[in-house]
Amino acid sequence: MRRQFAYVLALVALVALVVTIAGCTPVTAGISRSSNGSSPQATVVAKTGGAPTPSSPPSRATATPISTHPPRRAPTPTSSPAQASLASRALARTNAYRSQFNCPPLRENARLDQAALAHSQDMAMHGYFDHNSPSGQTPWDRIHAAGYQFSMAAENIAAGYPTPEAVIDAFFNETPPNDGHRRNLLNCALRDVGFAYFYQKGSEYGSYWTQDFATPL
Repeated sequence: MRRQFAYVLALVALVALVVTIAGCTPVTAGISRSSNGSSPQATVVAKTGGAPTPSSPPSRATATPISTHPPRRAPTPTSSPAQASLASRALARTNAYRSQFNCPPLRENARLDQAALAHSQDMAMHGYFDHNSPSGQTPWDRIHAAGYQFSMAAENIAAGYPTPEAVIDAFFNETPPNDGHRRNLLNCALRDVGFAYFYQKGSEYGSYWTQDFATPL
């Protein structure tokens, strides 16, 4: 049965040659990948136990099992005025929080928007919630495929949230040690960001959100 108001978060952060992965129901497995494909000097894997608690606690969400059906060909993701509005709202919220910590504002990047939309759409249409797709594509693969060459990158994903403000607030309001999404949000070394949303009727969580961060080479 679909949990209509379930809130779930997951995160992968790649900083220089250090990869940090954190998840909030479901927990993601650790991956290691630097921008040039070489082995990182260190890999840190962090796991968190639950999603942030909203004012009216929803039912707890669990990971959507990976579909065993043959892969479906998804249409090429395209932006729209609605997508642009959501991305602008997410950017404004993100930069408002970053300004409190003297971090430079992030710049919206069309290639990162494209990578984020591709992932939100793929999760919604293929019934999974993870940074890596069932076909094995990683966040770094998607960012490179969109034409962005990075020196560092990070990704936050969320599902079930009703607005971009709710997503960004949940990321920001995490507390240590389970604050990987917040640390991505407030990483002053990251320069560009893309944000996207996709809704699929009948899917596990309905709305799927992706925020991709990067710094160019």
